[in-house]
Amino acid sequence: MPEKQTSIEAHFSQLTAGNIMKMSYLHPQEENYFWDHADAMIAWAASRGISIHGHAFIWHSGYQVPSWMNSYSGDFEAMLNEHVTTIADHFKDDVVSWDVVNEAIDTSGDEGCWRESLFYNQVGIDYIANAFTAANAADPDADLYYNDYDTEGGNTGKLNCMLDLVDALLDADVPIHGVGFQMHVQLDWPDATAIANAFQAVVDRGLKVKITELDVPVNNPYSSQPFPQYTAYSQASALHKQRYKSIVETYLNTVPENLRGGITVWGLWDGDSWLHDFPNREGADDWPLLFGGPANGPYETKPSFDGVAEALAGE
Repeated sequence: MPEKQTSIEAHFSQLTAGNIMKMSYLHPQEENYFWDHADAMIAWAASRGISIHGHAFIWHSGYQVPSWMNSYSGDFEAMLNEHVTTIADHFKDDVVSWDVVNEAIDTSGDEGCWRESLFYNQVGIDYIANAFTAANAADPDADLYYNDYDTEGGNTGKLNCMLDLVDALLDADVPIHGVGFQMHVQLDWPDATAIANAFQAVVDRGLKVKITELDVPVNNPYSSQPFPQYTAYSQASALHKQRYKSIVETYLNTVPENLRGGITVWGLWDGDSWLHDFPNREGADDWPLLFGGPANGPYETKPSFDGVAEALAGE
């Protein structure tokens, strides 16, 4: 896809693989790892001076957990640590940072803050600290992040759980370097003050802040207004631009330069967005990213792109 590659090369300094560096892709069988696709992406990026953020060593989602792990009968803790160690070691010269554990928090269940994932059920909460320790031992030069969604201020319960986790890791001298805020947000939620306060809480702990999966749909199925709120991008383009600009401004105004892990948008053009398949969005178009839109080609910039550029330029 030369147009996509040209757009990435022209506008971005870092890449995150959407899928090919997740668990089931890299470690499909207990005794076998599959590196080819990730290695090819990294080689292409390196030839163009683009760095790589790894995503992710451990993620609970059923389709991303290798099937053999679900029936593993040996020492699960040792196996999981070896999984992290092997992957970190393979990429240690090529990946500058990692989402070590992704989405370990769930406040809706019976375990308080913790998601009752395969890893939690097999090892307990120590699997998180173990993963950071293993990753750091294999690649001491990589920045290591805990990554989650719905922690950017709108859900204070989940934010507090995340901060408690971070504090526990820091108190135990676990090598965590930053927090990834996925930032799957809405046009008007959460507000900029809530986002700034969430970022500030991490800054106050001396950790890096990274926006890892930013997208902003224009239609919100959870709004009190009838869904979809907009049937054409032109109806929301000015709001979309301002929202992206506000998010970047909030990041730059809150996070000091030495603690900025960067900003990643979760997809390049609108047609590729995962949100089209997200529940409760059936029958509604959306335009959540920086490229595309119905009036443009897939890899042409939108007003939202201009909003990001203006914020970065201080305009």
